[in-house]
Amino acid sequence: MKTSLAVALAAALSFGTAAHAEVRVSGFGQIVAGTTLDSSERFPARTYTDTVDFEEESLFAIQIDADLNERVTATAQILAEGSEDFRPELAWAYANIQLGKGFSTKIGRQRIPFYRYSDFLDVGYAYPWIRPPVAMYNQPWSNADGISLSHNTYLGKWFSQAQFLYGRFEGDANIAENRFAGELSHLRGVSWDVEYDEWLSLRAAYLTAKVTITGSVLDQVTNGLRMFRQNALADRLDYNDDPGTFKSVGFRIDKANWLVVAEYSEIEVEDSVLENIDRTDWYTTVGRRFGTVMPHVTYGRQTAGADLSVLTGIPMRSPLFLPVAAAATSQQLDETFKSVGVRWDFASNVALKLDYTDVETEIAGNRDAELVSAGLVFTF
Repeated sequence: MKTSLAVALAAALSFGTAAHAEVRVSGFGQIVAGTTLDSSERFPARTYTDTVDFEEESLFAIQIDADLNERVTATAQILAEGSEDFRPELAWAYANIQLGKGFSTKIGRQRIPFYRYSDFLDVGYAYPWIRPPVAMYNQPWSNADGISLSHNTYLGKWFSQAQFLYGRFEGDANIAENRFAGELSHLRGVSWDVEYDEWLSLRAAYLTAKVTITGSVLDQVTNGLRMFRQNALADRLDYNDDPGTFKSVGFRIDKANWLVVAEYSEIEVEDSVLENIDRTDWYTTVGRRFGTVMPHVTYGRQTAGADLSVLTGIPMRSPLFLPVAAAATSQQLDETFKSVGVRWDFASNVALKLDYTDVETEIAGNRDAELVSAGLVFTF
């Protein structure tokens, strides 16, 4: 899909250029350095250690937009991330078609609208933090190949933007050092953003997909279960075309130099270790502008239980008991995220950010962590 999208977009851009279409080139990037305060600490969703790392969250991107005609625009975005050794990849590649009466459609590779900042997930210049709060922004996939339909309109002083997406994701995904092959098939969902008088905005999203994950440590457990002819239990634990849902709500207030942002989500994947665990993520940020400087504080939490019903019928002396128990409890979460940071827009299109984040966990075997980071973000 990546190759076909690239070829199609290149052809479209070539045609547009030949037809004297307007082609715009823009980009963004960030240089981020971070370190934990102890060698034994692990920061969630990242691979930082107590050695200063300049690659984990540094990135550079180029975006090309071409107006093919009055109704059709082609967009491509090439992204190189330090965590991937700065190997360039095609992050976005789609055609946007204006249908009239506020409707438009995108066809191709585009962002999955999980969160408020999903469209700007990699654009550090677009938000106050060095990274969106990991208490909430922790999905291992962010893009999908498919089609979306959007509708924009004004309702008095309210501006409404609704989107429906249908598509799929297939490829490598990773959380920190854990890499696996993932697939979201029959991915579909809606998101709705409304903004009042340019200072209050509300958002809701609901997405579903069939989830398949292979190559994770869970495979060792399910493969062992199948060796003991426990196929039903293995199917109950693994991710194999299992129905998953993601629900989120949020708001933003940006008025009189005050910024308040909050989001909340619930995640479940049926017939897997993510079923019946009540997984919730949320955060709240408060910031205050003083000219070009904005200090801000953030508090967030991740919570999830464990479905121990999968142990029913397995004797404690069975060689299957401990592996299954470990798999069932592996999704337990009770983590609190507290951070303070500051953003300084010291030049046009360039900002400096500093951040300290403290993670406290109540789960036995997990460790607390403290991360200090600094970043230079820019657009052009």
